[in-house]
Amino acid sequence: MSAHPFTRAGLSRRTFLRGTAVGALGFATAGTLAACGSGDAASDSDTVRVAFGWILNTEFGGYYIADDKGYYAEEGLTVEFQGGGPNSPTPMQAVAAGSADIGVAAGAPDLYTAIGQGNDFVALGAQFQVSPAGLLSLSGKPIRTPQDLATARILGQEGIQTTLDAVLIGAGLDPVYDFTPVGFDPSPLIEGQGDCYTCFVTNQPITLEQQYGLRKGDGYEVVTFAELGSTQYADVVFVERAALDGNRDKIVRFMRATMRGWQDYLADPVSAAQLAVGKYGVDLGLEEAQQVRQAELQVPLIESPSGLFSMDVAQMEGPMWNALTLGGYENLPEPSSFVDLAVVAEARSPQ
Repeated sequence: MSAHPFTRAGLSRRTFLRGTAVGALGFATAGTLAACGSGDAASDSDTVRVAFGWILNTEFGGYYIADDKGYYAEEGLTVEFQGGGPNSPTPMQAVAAGSADIGVAAGAPDLYTAIGQGNDFVALGAQFQVSPAGLLSLSGKPIRTPQDLATARILGQEGIQTTLDAVLIGAGLDPVYDFTPVGFDPSPLIEGQGDCYTCFVTNQPITLEQQYGLRKGDGYEVVTFAELGSTQYADVVFVERAALDGNRDKIVRFMRATMRGWQDYLADPVSAAQLAVGKYGVDLGLEEAQQVRQAELQVPLIESPSGLFSMDVAQMEGPMWNALTLGGYENLPEPSSFVDLAVVAEARSPQ
């Protein structure tokens, strides 16, 4: 996604990539926006502070729609959105410190690691059913399989090696490869410095389209790491267990309104992008055409036949945990110990 599993400016060995195009965000400093539900919130409404793992761009558009259309207000809630980024605490830090009530972990493995280190977080659901982390290549030399990757010159951000290792080892290949660290601008790929570029598939491809006039299948190729064998969730919603125990009704109401917002997003992603540009991320210098394209590209990664914010514990215990282990993650917590699907199920039920 940008490096935005955790800092788009530099990833630790323990993070997954979220590539952000240079032109897309202009590397604006992340900040915090208090978004008090549309209209005047009732004086006795419950406040919910939400910490995101990246800046307030269209990535979180369903939340903006829920706020702008008054869905949170209808549930008796006032929301405060806290943008993340290189100079901000992670959602895990914000929730643990009590400065946020709900976190949205951009890189799910960071959340799992935090739980493994003793934080009593509960995962409620995943916005992205398929992580947008992936690879860009040019159509003249497409990288579409682990076998292609094994012999490619890879351009990427430090920290993505965990995922590359998982892809190659999972395919029975030696995790030895030609890796050159680069930033979040895919221009080195255009310049021929490498054969593929690690990216967030809803961001950097837009740079190739808008700045270089390339098109998918006719200029560039893109593949998610899930398609290469390393499936993960992203933008996982979580709370502290004590908060869930003490404020379950409020959290259910929050998720009910949030899912209404995301349902509207799937029907009209353009409106979410316009809210990001004109309201929630208005101080970030977001470019509307880029944000609209990103919003549209996110749709298939969010949709799920099991419903919005689904998580599959069996999948986590199986292929997801296997990929993380192959990538070098240790002491992963048992998914059944921290995933609570009942909140989303209750939020989906008719009132």
